[in-house]
Amino acid sequence: MDLNQLLFHHQVALIRDSAQAIDVPAPSRFDLVVHYERRIGRLRHEMGVARYPASA
Repeated sequence: MDLNQLLFHHQVALIRDSAQAIDVPAPSRFDLVVHYERRIGRLRHEMGVARYPASA
């Protein structure tokens, strides 16, 4: 997956996680939010890009 796809899936996971927290109090067995955060971090590191671009 490229970085944009990972960021998209991470955002979707965040939305679903917040909606699930309201509807179902039980935690899920697998945390997709953390999974995508780790994958994004690894890919950024491999690409040599900063987490946030420097402001001009």
